[in-house]
Amino acid sequence: MRLRRVAFVLLFLSTVALNANFVGVSVNGVCEGGSCPATPIPVTSTATLPFDFTDILPNGDRYLIYGSFTLNGSSESNIFAFQVDYEGNASGGPSAADTITVERYAAFQASASSLLFNTELLGAFGPTIAASSSASTCFGGTLACLGPVSPPGSFNQSTTFLIPNVDGSYTDDKTFTNNFGAGSPVGSYIVWGRTAALPPPVPEPAYLVLLSLGLGGIISLHARRLRNEPRDQSLQR
Repeated sequence: MRLRRVAFVLLFLSTVALNANFVGVSVNGVCEGGSCPATPIPVTSTATLPFDFTDILPNGDRYLIYGSFTLNGSSESNIFAFQVDYEGNASGGPSAADTITVERYAAFQASASSLLFNTELLGAFGPTIAASSSASTCFGGTLACLGPVSPPGSFNQSTTFLIPNVDGSYTDDKTFTNNFGAGSPVGSYIVWGRTAALPPPVPEPAYLVLLSLGLGGIISLHARRLRNEPRDQSLQR
């Protein structure tokens, strides 16, 4: 039973590590999760990268970024939903004029020589965010850009674009620029991929953290015990 549990945990952790190669997320140029850049996902695979982290700007303003990116290799599609929340600063006051640039890193395998795609600018502003705030998005640097849009309310724009010279694979990197206007109070947010706010993130169970930290030690101890135990001569050939 113990060996089965260890094998299950190893399979789970290896699956997470494998998926992390196919998608990544960065904030203001710093890779925060997964792989930046990403390895092209096989056509038979799917991958999901959940993320939940805090980014503190040089001026002390603190932002929570959480959600997930999901890729489907067979349909060459992606689904995302994430949110950027202003959490305050040392004084608990409103924000300065801040920019949070979230970038999704992804890549797909493809057999066509060129591909026509659709990209969207979909989301919403929180009701308390400063009127001078804005949101915009770009695919592949400047290949297909939408926005900026401004509060209040939701936004939904789309455009098509061509990816020429596909040689077996192509990148699907996309930037989401969040401009929080000066004076945005704590709790202001911009949500992407949907128009309703995301529920607050749920902390990972403590046992998963302890398990990941202690797994190496458990396996090492088990291997040491096996080396120290006398061998069953009936199994020798």
